[in-house]
Amino acid sequence: MIRRALSCATAAALLAIAPAALADRVALLPTRGGTDEAARSAAQAEVARGLAALGHTTAPDGAVAAALKDVADGVADSADEYRAVSARTGADWVLTGTVDPAVTTTRIELTAYLASTGRVESVAREVDRGKEARQTQEMLAVLLRPEGIGVGELPWERAARSAPASAPPPPAAGGTIVLPPVPAPPPAPPAKEVLMAYPLGPERVWPAYTGGRRVAVSGSLGLAVAAARLPGASGSAASLVGEARVAYAPGDRGLELFAGGGGNLAGPFAAWIEGGARLLLTPSLTPHEGAWRAFPLHLGPSLRAGAFFRSGAGAVGPDLTTYHGDLEVHPVLGASLDVALALSPSVQLEAQLGNLRWVPTGGGSLLLVGATLGAGARF
Repeated sequence: MIRRALSCATAAALLAIAPAALADRVALLPTRGGTDEAARSAAQAEVARGLAALGHTTAPDGAVAAALKDVADGVADSADEYRAVSARTGADWVLTGTVDPAVTTTRIELTAYLASTGRVESVAREVDRGKEARQTQEMLAVLLRPEGIGVGELPWERAARSAPASAPPPPAAGGTIVLPPVPAPPPAPPAKEVLMAYPLGPERVWPAYTGGRRVAVSGSLGLAVAAARLPGASGSAASLVGEARVAYAPGDRGLELFAGGGGNLAGPFAAWIEGGARLLLTPSLTPHEGAWRAFPLHLGPSLRAGAFFRSGAGAVGPDLTTYHGDLEVHPVLGASLDVALALSPSVQLEAQLGNLRWVPTGGGSLLLVGATLGAGARF
């Protein structure tokens, strides 16, 4: 009962100090120390999961790597270098870890720089294998708070000093010690991080579609054919089209709002302005080592509405001169299947398949179908 009470008190103390740092942005630098790359990767993943569990967000790996390029030796280990990384990534904290693996434990030292005060503090601890997640999160909860570590014993040191020595389990009738069953810890929820296999180099980002870059501009070229024409229409039913749009993704689930316009570059005169929304999903998204992994191919439906401009019916005069009709404006509704292949978090190729556009007019309806291919940049 005493041990349970001490555990509850420790957990309550950690929960009380954690909310002050919620929603902070942390630039997590690569873990250093030792010669075991697997141990460093495991420690890096545990720290990232601990940050997510405490409500922090991490700066994208690409932004951290770009910031480290400005450091002379590529390793940030001073207050001035931490300050440069914080300014480049827009992070409230800069966090780095050092590991020293042993047989059954790993010594982890975490160093944190708080941008608002310029303070640098560290905590170190022997972490038991099998308890890495909880013990690493306890270190982060103490280290990443505005008031700092403070003085006196750390929570886990106080709990270890106060806990009574546990009595050995009673022997069984035959003299064999029977160990009580150890309950398995509940599985941790996947962290908000995707290891995305971009063709230009893998990166850890969030969310899967935008990679944290929510604004995009794009342009595309394609073909369109009039599947249903207005009465009296003549000439070719095919046209070469061009489009441009600007888009914004308001959340993390692939929803994107857009507005733009386009027109026929060759063929009958027509132009349009429209706005709409599309939902781009990532079919390859799967759990991976407590987070996610995926290939950056996204697809989903797109719906749009706007105004369609075309020339009215013309006429040929007695001298064989062609007279064009007045400009007509009609509503237009459209839909397509959109496909996006991200080459990196900031560059992607796009295609719109189907490109249905229905244009109702007083004399009938015009139905266009086609496809476009283009490219875009994300910011």
